[in-house]
Amino acid sequence: MTRPAEDSPPPGRPSVQTLDRGLRLLEVIALSDVPLTLAELSQQMGLHRSIVYRLLRTLQDHHLVAHTTHGYVIGTRAQSLGRRTLPMLQRIAKPEIAKLAARVGLTSFFVVRDGEEAVTLVSVEVESTRSRTVYSPGDRHPLTLGSPGIAMLSAEPQLLGERPEISRARACGYATTRNEVVRGLGTISAPVVSAPGQAVAAVSIAFTVEHPGPPQIEAVLDTARLITGRLRGELSTGAVLPGVE
Repeated sequence: MTRPAEDSPPPGRPSVQTLDRGLRLLEVIALSDVPLTLAELSQQMGLHRSIVYRLLRTLQDHHLVAHTTHGYVIGTRAQSLGRRTLPMLQRIAKPEIAKLAARVGLTSFFVVRDGEEAVTLVSVEVESTRSRTVYSPGDRHPLTLGSPGIAMLSAEPQLLGERPEISRARACGYATTRNEVVRGLGTISAPVVSAPGQAVAAVSIAFTVEHPGPPQIEAVLDTARLITGRLRGELSTGAVLPGVE
């Protein structure tokens, strides 16, 4: 009896398995801070090196992955696609996040909800002893950790057993946390709401030492309100945002 090849897809699903593996491989490379070798990728994927190599060659052909002397990195086409993620939100948020960073003198960023995760969409760095860039576009973390996710959850109806930080954020309109996603880093966030009870994003600032005061907090709230207003204006004209009905 002939044993099927290791990468043989299940009967009836000739292309789904290969696509799934390719997408998972792309994600592993994209989330790494350093180039990854074929051996490292094979180990992380739990697949034979020959299978991973064939997937890499296909991704390279589409410029989604590039090979360097140190290993594989994300390709130029993937970076271009990333810049087109949620174009309406990026178009609305980018200039306002830049203004916020200039206003408060702290690194500012814009985070969107993706299921049960918070994903950074826009980040504007400010060189300062009070803040440093740690949230880069594409970074993600659980929605229940860090002020961006807590701010988004606070816009929703109260749930039994929710974190006290969510209740506090609901009462004051913003969330603040420290040492939850990145050690030594504090963040303050306010939700961007597409409709009552439906937060799709959060406006955030980061700090390391001195806790921002009322002027900085008000700046975050102002920016979140402004982006919320522009987003609702776009949606009212028929614009579509994935996940928002």
